[in-house]
Amino acid sequence: GGAALAEDAPGAVSQAAVVVSEKEAREKLAEVTELQARAFEYTNAMNYVKAEVIWTKLIGMNTGNAAAWSNRGNCRTSQGKFDDAIADFNEAIKLAADEPDPFLGRGVAYEGLARWDDAIRDYEKANSNAVAKYGSEDPVAFNNRGNAFAGMGKWEVALENYSKAADMNRNYVFARANETLATYQLGDYDKAVKSLKFLSRKYPKFADIHVALAAAYWRASDGERAESEWAAGIEQDPRYESIEWVRQYRRWPPRLADDLERFLTLKAGPGPGK
Repeated sequence: GGAALAEDAPGAVSQAAVVVSEKEAREKLAEVTELQARAFEYTNAMNYVKAEVIWTKLIGMNTGNAAAWSNRGNCRTSQGKFDDAIADFNEAIKLAADEPDPFLGRGVAYEGLARWDDAIRDYEKANSNAVAKYGSEDPVAFNNRGNAFAGMGKWEVALENYSKAADMNRNYVFARANETLATYQLGDYDKAVKSLKFLSRKYPKFADIHVALAAAYWRASDGERAESEWAAGIEQDPRYESIEWVRQYRRWPPRLADDLERFLTLKAGPGPGK
C-alpha cells in the first residue's frame, strides 16, 4: 500500500502546481496588461521618459515580446535617442520580421539621423510586409516615405507620396496636412491655403494646421487672421513657439518655416503671393 501512496503523491503535487501556475499566469497577464495601458497613457501624454521605463520593465519580464521592444524604440525616438531606438527596433525585427511596425519605427529613427536612404528602404519593407500579411498597402509607409524624401529636399517626390497616403485613407489627417505643406513649399500658395482652411475646420484641434495658417496669413500681410490662428494653435501645442523645434523636429518645409519665423519675430511678411 505504501508504494501506491508514494506513486500517487507526485500526481497530486503536479496537479496543485498546474493550478498555481495557471493563477500565476493570469496574474502576470493582468500585470502586463496594466503596465502596457500605463505606458500608452504616458506616451499619449508625451511623457516618453516614464513610458520608456515601463517598456523596459516589460522587456525584462519577457525578452521575446517584440511589441515591447518596438514600443520602447518609439519612446526613444521621441526623445531623440535614435541609436538606442534603432537597437530596439533591430531586436523587434529579429522577433517579428514579418510585421510592418518595427520597420516603420526604425525608419523614423533613421530619419532622425538623416539616414534618408535607410529610412526609405525600411518604409518600403514595411509596405511589402503589410501587403504580404494584411493584403493591402500601408498609407503610413507612403506618408513616411514622403517625410524622408522631404528631408532630402525632393519635394515633388515627397508630394506624390503624401498624396498617395492621403488618398488611400481619407481620414489620414497627417498625410493630408503634409501634402498641403509640400504644396506650399512648391509655391502653390493659394491651393495650400485653401486646403489649410478646410483642414482647420475639419480638425479644429490640430495645432499644426492653425500655426501653418498663421504663417501663411502673415506672408499675405493679414496680421489679424495670423494672430487668431496662432492663438488657436499655440493653446494646443506650445512647442511651436520654438522655431528650432519646428525646423529640426517637426521638420516643416523651409518656406513655411521662414514665414513662421518672420511672424514670430514680428517682421513684415513679403506680401501676398511673393
